[in-house]
Amino acid sequence: MRILALLLAAVCVRAETLDRIAVTVGRHVISERDILQDMRISAFIDDKAPVFSADQKRQAAKRLVDQYLVVEDATATRVPPPSVADVAGLLTPIKARYASDQAYRAALAQAQISEAELSEQLLAGLRMLRYTDLRFRPEVQISEEALRAYYDKLAPPQSFEASRGDIEKLLTNQQTMQALDRWLEMSRSETAIVYREGAFQ
Repeated sequence: MRILALLLAAVCVRAETLDRIAVTVGRHVISERDILQDMRISAFIDDKAPVFSADQKRQAAKRLVDQYLVVEDATATRVPPPSVADVAGLLTPIKARYASDQAYRAALAQAQISEAELSEQLLAGLRMLRYTDLRFRPEVQISEEALRAYYDKLAPPQSFEASRGDIEKLLTNQQTMQALDRWLEMSRSETAIVYREGAFQ
């Protein structure tokens, strides 16, 4: 009985270590397990092996913090979430890397993730993109001077009029992302965010 109790205690300690709090965002908790799983899924999407370095852990944690802030504001402002069909469209090219569904399932198992977790992360990415597009893109105004200055800087072989649409799209995307970055910086400054250094070693 004593041996069994010691084994159970060891399992509990290990589970507690894996589930220890890494970051608090207000009252929201991000665990070390959340960070490691995010890293596994992100690496799987990029078709790379995960690197569990302290720097990579911190980058994943910051990504999860930003994701939480966006979801909170998207919910408050009633930005419609992506559909299941949208996520299925992103799963298709990932599955296409593998010769069969069995090979795909084996790769998921080897990466220690489930398809549900993969879909959830793809959904979170789509929701952030949709939020950014609906929240900030309408505010972007590209002047004629900015378009011509960028054209002169690139000096493409096409005429200004032929390049105009592509340049406007590029500058709009850049300014939309810059607006998101400014909003995130402000939101982080207004939110109690605490990183537990022990989780990033």
